Amino acid sequence: MQQALQVLVDEPAIDREFTYLLPPELAAGRVPVSVGTIVRVVLNRRRLRGWVTELDAPAPTGLKLAPMSGVVGVGPPPHVVDLARWAAWRWAGTRAHFLRTASPDRVVKGLPASRPVNLPNAVSDEGAGTPEWMRDAFGAGADEIRSEPQCPADQSELSAAADAEPAADSVVRSAGADRLPTVVRLGPCADEWPLVVEAMRHGRSLVLVPTVAWAARLAGRLRQAGVSTALFPRDWAGAASAHAVVGTRAGAWAPCGRLDVVVVLDEHDEAYQQEAAPTWNARDVAVERARRDGARCLLVGPMPSPDALTLGGRAAAGPDADPEPDIGPDSGVGSVAMAASAVIAAARPDEREAWPRVQIADRRQDDPATGEWCGEALAELLRSDGTVVCVLNRAGRARLAYCASCGELARSGLTGRALRLEKQQFADPDSGDVRPAVCEFCGATRFRRARVGVKGVADEMERLARRPVTQVVGGAAPDAAVVGTGPGASDGHGTPAALCIGTEAVLHRVPSADAVAFIDFDQELTAPRYRAGEEAFALLVRAARLVGPRSGGGTILVQTRLPAHPVLAATAGADPSDWLRAEAQRRAEMRQPPAATWALVSGTAAPGYIDNLSAGLNASALDIAGPADGTWRIRSGDRVAMLDALSAAGRPSGRLRVAVDPLRA
Repeated sequence: MQQALQVLVDEPAIDREFTYLLPPELAAGRVPVSVGTIVRVVLNRRRLRGWVTELDAPAPTGLKLAPMSGVVGVGPPPHVVDLARWAAWRWAGTRAHFLRTASPDRVVKGLPASRPVNLPNAVSDEGAGTPEWMRDAFGAGADEIRSEPQCPADQSELSAAADAEPAADSVVRSAGADRLPTVVRLGPCADEWPLVVEAMRHGRSLVLVPTVAWAARLAGRLRQAGVSTALFPRDWAGAASAHAVVGTRAGAWAPCGRLDVVVVLDEHDEAYQQEAAPTWNARDVAVERARRDGARCLLVGPMPSPDALTLGGRAAAGPDADPEPDIGPDSGVGSVAMAASAVIAAARPDEREAWPRVQIADRRQDDPATGEWCGEALAELLRSDGTVVCVLNRAGRARLAYCASCGELARSGLTGRALRLEKQQFADPDSGDVRPAVCEFCGATRFRRARVGVKGVADEMERLARRPVTQVVGGAAPDAAVVGTGPGASDGHGTPAALCIGTEAVLHRVPSADAVAFIDFDQELTAPRYRAGEEAFALLVRAARLVGPRSGGGTILVQTRLPAHPVLAATAGADPSDWLRAEAQRRAEMRQPPAATWALVSGTAAPGYIDNLSAGLNASALDIAGPADGTWRIRSGDRVAMLDALSAAGRPSGRLRVAVDPLRA
C-alpha cells in the first residue's frame, strides 16, 4: 500500500496542505522522504514545488489520491517546519514565505556525514583577554553541555583567552540559568570575539549578525580558530552538522540541529526585520528557536532595544504554548521595567572607553549669521586636516521649522514630534491638528524652514572647507569604496576622500574616519515614527564604529536644537539606561510596541478583512482605527488575542498586506 503524505505547496496565496501518494520508486530514491523534504506535485494541472509536512497522513474517503511527481531534494528539518507554523501565526503570514527562506537556493540531494562537534576549551584571538564584566552572564558551566564527541582543534590558536581571564564563561552560563534571553550591553567599539568564543565552548551555536561582510569575517575567524563553521546560506548543507552556524537575517532559519547557544549581535539593527509582509524579525525567531531547544540565548548590542527586553517574558507565547501565558495588559509579564534589571553591562570605565567622544553643538546658541546648516563647531571641524564624514538624511526639502528669534524647534507638546509649517500654521503629523505658528518659548511668530539637502550643502561645504567634497547617496553599490570626485580628493585606488557628505548610506560606504558630523540630527529625533529615538541611537552607534573608541581620539559632532534629548544624553554619557527608561515610559503611555502590539492593514482587500476582524475572534480586544491613506491601524495590549484574531479572520480575495509591528509606523 502506498504511503499518503501531506504537502504544503509553494504558493503563499493558497497556504493549505494537500494529500498525495508516495510512489514506491520515489520512496526508494536517493533522497529519503521525511517532513521538510522538497517535492514536486501537480495541483490543478500546474506543477508546483512543495514541502512534506506530514508522513502517513490519513487518506480522505471517497477520493482517489494523485501521486507525487518527484522528489526535488533535502529541505528544512521537521523542527524548522514547525517553527514556520509559529512564525506564520506571529506575523500573520503564510508558512510558504518562511519555508522559502529556510530552503536551500540550490538543489541538495544529501547532507554531509555527521561530524563530531568541536568543543574547544578556549578560543582566542592572538592573546586577546576576556573582559572581567562578562563573569555575570553565561549561567551553568560547560560541564552541563550535552554529551557530544569532540574533534581536534588547533589548541595553540585556541588557548589564550580562557587562560587569561574566564569572564566570558560566566556570561554564557548565566544565559542558561532560566533559558530566557539575556541582554548583554556591549559598547559599539568593544570586541565581541570573547563572547562568541565562549558560546562555542558551550556547544552547538547559532550566531546572527546584521551584515553579510560581518558574517563572512566572523565565520573566517572561527574557522582559523579550528571551529567547524558554516556560513549560511552559502553552506546550507554544512549547517546541519557544523558546530557553529553564522548568518544574517536568513540565518535564523538555518537547518542546524538542536542548539546549545544562540547569539544575536547588534540585536537592535533594522536589518534583522523584513520590510515586506510578513514583517518577521530574525531576533524574535532566534529567541523562539532557543526556547524550543532549551538553549542559552544572548541578545547583544550597544543599545538594548525595548523589544529585546520584553522577549524574556513573551518568548513562550505562541499557538502551542501550554499553559497559555498571561501577557495581558494587567499581567506585568514581559514589561520593560521588569526585564531591564537583567541587562548585563561592562564596568563603567570599560563601557565609556568603547564609545568615542560625542560633542553636542546647540544650534540655538549660534549666531544666525553662521547660516542654516553650519554652526561654529562644524565649521571648525570642516577646516581640520582629518577625514570628516558628514551625514544629512535629506535629499530635498524638510518639513522642520525653527523660531527665527530664539532658535527653538517647533514640536508637539504631547508627542515631541516636529510640527510642519504650512502657511503660517503648524500641523501635527500624527493627529492632523493645526494651530497658529507661535513659538511656545518666546512668543515670536517668524519661523525658518530647514531646506538645504545633500547637494546644496556639498556645494557650500566645498567653498567653506576649501577642499574637495565627495557626495555619497544610497544608490551607490553596497560595498563600493568612496572615491573623491575633485582634484586631489583621492588617489584613484579606492582611498576614501578626506571630506564626505551624504545620507546615512555614507556610514556604510566609508571604512573609517577621524570625525562624523550629523548636520541636522533633529530630523532623526523628531521623525514621525514611534521608533525614531531607537533609529537615531542606531545611527550614532554606526558613527561610533567609524571613528573608533575614545582612546583613539575620534569625535562625533551632533548639531541639534534639542541638546537635552535622552538619546543625546545617553550617547554623550556612554550609558543608554536613562534613555531606555524614558523610551519605555513613553511607549507605554502612547500604547506603542512593545507595550502593545500593532498591525497595519492595507490593500484592495483590506476593507473586507477589517470587517471580518471586527466580527471575528477576540474583536473586543482590538482597537481598530482608520482608514488613513488607505491603511487601518490595529493595536491591542494582549498580543496573543490579537495574533489569534488576525490568524482566524478570513482573507478576502485581492491584494492584502498585514504588517505586524512594522519598523516604519
